Amino acid sequence: MSFSYGQEAVFYETCGNSDVTSAKKVDLYTGWDNSSPVIFSRTTTLDGVADVRITSTSTNHVWFPSGKNSDLIISGISAAGFTHLKLSFDIAAYKLTDANVSKLKVYCNDTPLNLPSITFENSKFIPVTDITLPESSVITLKFQYAADNNTNGYRLDNFRITGDKSISEVYVPSSVEFYPILSGNTLRLPALADGAIVEIFDLLGTQVQVSALHGGSIELSSKIRKFLYLVRANNVTLKIIL
Repeated sequence: MSFSYGQEAVFYETCGNSDVTSAKKVDLYTGWDNSSPVIFSRTTTLDGVADVRITSTSTNHVWFPSGKNSDLIISGISAAGFTHLKLSFDIAAYKLTDANVSKLKVYCNDTPLNLPSITFENSKFIPVTDITLPESSVITLKFQYAADNNTNGYRLDNFRITGDKSISEVYVPSSVEFYPILSGNTLRLPALADGAIVEIFDLLGTQVQVSALHGGSIELSSKIRKFLYLVRANNVTLKIIL
């Protein structure tokens, strides 16, 4: 017996919450949610550099400077066992004149992806969702701007890959790999490494939250009410009353 939860989190990156008061080049920044085997890099021969920075109105994100050739490469993303992969991310334009989502070039394992044509009404982030990815057990993403196609300056954040996967019937392994501890609205999972993806499902198989672990814990969504849920991390699924 297995449960098919539909689209689940394969990869989620929020650019972390480390201090970036002074912008950090993407290949030198160490505050990413995800760590090895995931690697964040750039093409060093390009004349521009994407960096991680913060503004007065936005949290950590990746900035692509206008008038420069720059890119962000995320490699080593494991998608083994998943199908129907989809990419989503948030994007904002600094200058609005002629700004369009389609000016960004995105590649998955060197295959160009089709991005929608979306204009910007203001400088706030907008979501770009459900970009189909080719099936692969290991994924490399490249987000790239050409100098003549970026006269605006763009910000990218909240990179996410989802996919379909059937999970074996809920079990508690003989050696439990993590012990969820509920404290108020905080769910602590001290046995897991920071950056681990924690998914919470209701008993109908609906995903109600997905978060990257920070400091051994996550904050529960306001949508979660006291009830029995399934908490999944590190390919282990446990029942817990939240």
